[in-house]
Parts: sequence; C-alpha cells; structure tokens
Amino acid sequence: MTTPAIVASKAHPGRTDAIADSRTSAPPKSTLRTYFAMLAHVSRWHLVGVVAVAVLFSLTEGVGIALLLPTLQVAGFNMAGQGEAGRYAAMLSNAFVAMGVRPSLIILLAVFVTLVGARTVLGQIQSVGMYAVQQEVEHHMRRRLYHAIADANWLFVCRSRASDFTHALTHEIYRIGSGTNLALVFTGEIVLLVLYMTIAFALSAGMTGLVLVSGALLTFVFRGRTHAIQEQGEEVSSTNKSLYSATIEHLQSLKAAKTYGAEERNFSIYSNLSADVVRANVDGARQQAIAATWFELGSVVILAVVLYVSIKVLAVSPAAILILLLLFARVMPRIMTGQQHYRAFVNSLPSFKNLLNIEARCAAAAEPAAHPHDRMSLTRELAADHISFTYSEGRVAAVRDLSLVIPAGKVVALVGPSGAGKSTIADILMGLVQPDSGTFRLDGRPLGPEGVRGWRDQIGYVAPDTFLFHDTIRANLKWARPEASEDEMLAALRQASVFDFVAGLKDGLDTVVGDRGMMLSQGERQRLALARAFLRRPSMLILDEATNSLDSENEGRVLDAIESRRGELTVVLIAHRLSTIRWADLIYVVEGGQVVESGDWSSLSAIRDGRFRALWEAQSLTI
Repeated sequence: MTTPAIVASKAHPGRTDAIADSRTSAPPKSTLRTYFAMLAHVSRWHLVGVVAVAVLFSLTEGVGIALLLPTLQVAGFNMAGQGEAGRYAAMLSNAFVAMGVRPSLIILLAVFVTLVGARTVLGQIQSVGMYAVQQEVEHHMRRRLYHAIADANWLFVCRSRASDFTHALTHEIYRIGSGTNLALVFTGEIVLLVLYMTIAFALSAGMTGLVLVSGALLTFVFRGRTHAIQEQGEEVSSTNKSLYSATIEHLQSLKAAKTYGAEERNFSIYSNLSADVVRANVDGARQQAIAATWFELGSVVILAVVLYVSIKVLAVSPAAILILLLLFARVMPRIMTGQQHYRAFVNSLPSFKNLLNIEARCAAAAEPAAHPHDRMSLTRELAADHISFTYSEGRVAAVRDLSLVIPAGKVVALVGPSGAGKSTIADILMGLVQPDSGTFRLDGRPLGPEGVRGWRDQIGYVAPDTFLFHDTIRANLKWARPEASEDEMLAALRQASVFDFVAGLKDGLDTVVGDRGMMLSQGERQRLALARAFLRRPSMLILDEATNSLDSENEGRVLDAIESRRGELTVVLIAHRLSTIRWADLIYVVEGGQVVESGDWSSLSAIRDGRFRALWEAQSLTI
C-alpha cells in the first residue's frame, strides 16, 4: 500500500507530503510565460531555425495556392471581370513576364511540382528540428530538476517520497517534451494560417474579415472548455504520479507481499490506482473530443453564414469564391487541428507547473554551495555540544541535549538499542542534518550549513543496507573516487577482505553486480561498500552496522585493517553487536537520543548496574 512519508512544515504542520500536489499549490504568476521563457532560453538559435523553416514551409504551400489563379487563366478560364481575383491573376502573370518568363501551363505546373518537392524537404527538416528542440527541453528540465534535488538538504529528501521525484524526472518531463512538440506544430500552423489569411484578404477583405471575427467569437465561446481541459490535465498528472509511486513501492515489497500472502491485496490496490489513471485519461480524451466536435460544427455554421453573406451581400466574384473556398477548405481543418494541438499543449502544462513546484521546494531547501578553498580536515576533535534534533514538529526528539567528543585518530563506538538515535547522530556528524539547537564543532570551529559539503569530502560511510549500482565492480569503486588507479582499487579490496572473492570472479573487476548488487550476497555487497569507503581515503570512517553481515573471520579481517590505520584514521563504529567494538578507544552508550554512559570497554563493563553492562550480559559476553 502506498503510504506517504510523514512530513510537517512550519507553514503546514499537518502536511504529509513535502512535494505538494500541483492542484493544491499556488501556481506561478504565469506558467505559460515561464514556459516560453524557458523554451527561448534553452533552444534559442535552434528554435529560431525551426520557426524559419516553418515560415518557408508555409510559404511554399501559400505560393502553390497563389499559383492557382494564373494557372486557371492560362488553362483558358476567363479571369476578366472577376474583380480582385482577376487583378490578382494579372499581377502574378506580369511578375513572371518581368522575370523574363512567359507563363504557360507547363511552366506553372513545373513551378508547382518544384514547390511541392521543396515543401517535402522542408517538412522533413522541420520535423527533425522540432524533435531536437523537444529533446533539448527534456534534457534541460531533467538536468535542472535533478540538480535541484541533489542540492537539497538531506532532511528535505527524507521527508519527501522518492517516487515523486522519479515520476517528475521521467513521466512529467516526457509530457513537457510532448507539449513542446505540440507547441511548435501549433506555431507552424499559425504561420500558415497568417499566410492564408493574407492571400484571402487580397481576394476579399470583407469575406475574410467575417471569417476572422467569427473565428475569434468561436474561440471566446470555447475558452471555458479549454480551462476544463487544463484541469483534466492536472488530474492526469496526479493519478499518474500515484500509480508510479505504487508501482515502485509494490515491486520493492514483492518479497514481503509473497511472504505475507498479500499478493491479492496488493493487486486490488494497484488495480484501483490503474483504473483511476484510465478514467482520468479517458475523461481527458472525451473532453478533447467534445471540444473538437463542437468546434467543427461551429466552423461549418460560420462558413455557411460567411458564404451566404459574401454572395448575397458582398457580391464576391465566382472566381474569388472558388479560390476562397479552396483556401478555407484547407484552413478550417488546420484551425481544428491547431485547436487540438493547443488543447493538448494546455493539457501538458500542469506537468511543467508540477516541476516548477518541486524545483522551487528543492531550491528553498538547498544546502549552501561549498567554498572551493574551504577544505576541512580533522586534526584534533569533532565535538557535539548540547545538540538536539527533531525530524518534524509534533514528533519526539530523535536527539536530545547530546554532548560527545570524537578525538582524531581514535576508534569511537556508538552502541544502544534500536531507535536510540545512533544513526541520527551519525547523520549529524556527517552534516547531513543540522541540529535544531546546540553547537557542532570541528577542531573547535563551529561547523554550520556553509561548511558541511567540505567536511563530507573527508568522510567515508558504509550504511547497513548497502547500495551498489547496476554496473561493474570497477565502476562502483570509481564512483567513490574517479581518479583511483588499479593498484589503489586492489589495495582497497584487500583492506575490506574482498580481494580473494573479486579475484576469483571470471571477469574480476569488470563483473557486473546486478540491480542494487543483487547478484552478490549481502556480505559481499557490504565488503565492496567497505572497499569503496577505504578507496575514498577519508579522514573519518563511519561504519553504520557495516559488519553485521560478515562472518567472524571476515569481520576480524576488516577490523584488523581498521586497526592497522589506528592513529591516522578516525573511526566511528555504530553497532548492536558489542563484540565488534571491544577494541574501541571510546564507547558511547546512547538511549533516547542521549549519551547515558561513556568510557572504554573495561570501565563500562565494570559498572554493575550500568546500561552497557545490561547490553553486555544480554549478549552473553565475557570480560
């Protein structure tokens, strides 16, 4: 079942989603203006080229239509006395004569065929150019949003649902790209429409004016329908986001679902969400079809009225009527398809608005940029002084009035029951979250938000649930330090007690580990993550339950490797299994987000009624 992450903010303490649904958040002052400003910024000359080709493409069709009058004349149709149409045909014939060409049927047909050929080539160029602009927009928005997410502080990321980010980076950006293509097609249709209207005005200003006024009136009448289509687009975006979230969560929980016999329950939930998406998409298609039907009927009525007025009132000549009918016969379908493209573009705008909302929220939660010269190093101690931290309002503090010191070059252990706050303390030590109160100092200097990026460059971290990319072992190692040499990677593998395993693989370092490292055992994944941390050459290494999946022999090798660097590497061990921290220089016992005891193994185990002694006895350890 999809359950959003619990989130609260000062403005909305009861809110349960850090990324607000686009229907409930305030839209930008002008989403449309913002979109076109982005489009102009991203594509610039590419966009200019596409528009220029669209103009040329339209001109070839317009000139082809314009050649019909002189073609009729040379074919034997008497254009004399046909009013504006006759004068227009004579003007084109004179233009040919001025160029030294006597218009004949063969020449005019040859020109027409040439125009059609040119139009075909220009159409291909236009199509490829539009697709290139679409891809540029998708690439730009994808990079922009990913950068904003990556720059956001860790607390904001924790409060957000990862599937919402994934949905925005994939489906929403695809919709924006499709909308961009529709906007460009619509622009080309507008250019062609202007050209057709120019020719029509030359033939009959009165009749063309009637068509334009009637068309404007029809558009005004349908403005409510366009707004309804935009609202439907917001629902499509929302239901797709819910289905996307459910897809990820259900696939990730498939093993648990099978174990609990919950396949049918999950299927029912997923089926209902899928039905919501179908309903929203079908409703959107219905809205578009209804709008298209009424627009087409309105267009036919308008054309009939215009023809009647033109013949009976304006006395437009038959030749002009013939050409105008041909023009309008080509214009009306384009107006209708243009309306469809515009409505479809409007339907995609909520995705752009949703991305702007997410990007704005990420930007508001962004960490300060790292100063290029502000390189941190741990030479004396890392200290927390009366630190408190709460994940969100209304929740119990995860860390309360915490004070501890981690001396440089020492091995320090954090122990305590599950939920005691050990991993939160590790996040504070790494600068991933900022304390609500108290001071965090590095070598006596307060370490605020502006310095955490530089400090994290000095940290190696191994999480309890190791993540590996679906790539080779080499790529997973180099991800931590791209400039690492082959010898350095092999040395890191030896330190993590995984060298023999990698050497025994058929492809060695070039072995693909599978999705999230699933081709390896949990112990192998954890040792590779340790190797990755060692390769980083950190000044402080944090192992968050990092040896839990190792057998005693390999755990001993890893601990021996850390022991060999005692004095040059500061190590923080977070553990439930006390046997792994027996040799630590300093042990902090954490409970309820506070340090309740501290000392070394001997001093803590000697306290008969102490909390460490209770943990020690529960695990049947001996002194």
